[in-house]
Amino acid sequence: MALKNRLAKLIIDPAFRHPGFLKFVFAVDDLTGIDVVKALAPFKMLPASKQLFSRCFAHFVSGEEISLAAATELSTCAPAYAEHKYLLLQASEERTHLEHFRDKLAQFGLGEAQLNRYVAPAFARFGSLIRERTGRGDYVAGVIGNNVVVEGLAICLLELGCREMRANSDEISAFMDFVLEDERHHVRFGERTLKKLHESDAIDHAAAEDFYGRMWDTTRDVINDIPDVLDAMDLSPAPLLRDVKAFYDARLAAAGLVFAV
Repeated sequence: MALKNRLAKLIIDPAFRHPGFLKFVFAVDDLTGIDVVKALAPFKMLPASKQLFSRCFAHFVSGEEISLAAATELSTCAPAYAEHKYLLLQASEERTHLEHFRDKLAQFGLGEAQLNRYVAPAFARFGSLIRERTGRGDYVAGVIGNNVVVEGLAICLLELGCREMRANSDEISAFMDFVLEDERHHVRFGERTLKKLHESDAIDHAAAEDFYGRMWDTTRDVINDIPDVLDAMDLSPAPLLRDVKAFYDARLAAAGLVFAV
């Protein structure tokens, strides 16, 4: 079954979200070659559900754009050649993810310019905060903002909010594994980089704590701005905030950084 129709079914249409029914639909599709969901799409893809799909994917696309720009900018102020090369690799991986999401959106007839209006107002603040710091060469803030906060939020959303998709679609599960492995590696790079800088006393703790506080405030605003998107992923704001904060704090603690945020 085409990925676009599995996404439409699993993310948008609550009527299709019963696991037993999903397995039946997949069986019919595999045996007959008839794309059942595609056949029903004109009836199921109502304006409200199409808008919700747009809101869901607008945030994934926006997140990849933010990370691509941040990794590219960070590569220019990296203190070591190895870090410079890794960040260029990260940027290429973000570009691959972004192109993949754009391809799937095009299959739905959803243009990227159209998606921009669906992004939560607070979400764009991630990019502006990181850009403000990396623009003046603040490497530590850029790593915290992109490789811990933005990438960490992506990991939490993909791991915690895509269980149903993983359980019912091998195709989507494989794609999620591909993206997640990259994102986890990006976070590990951020964690190791911060640890190295901390151990060499190259981090202004107060400045780093202040920036992390701003990024956490933005994360909180973003999550509270999109309850409908989270509901479509079987998530709710309060537990997600708790889990995301625990993830951030664990990564920073592993780097030797404990912030009173």
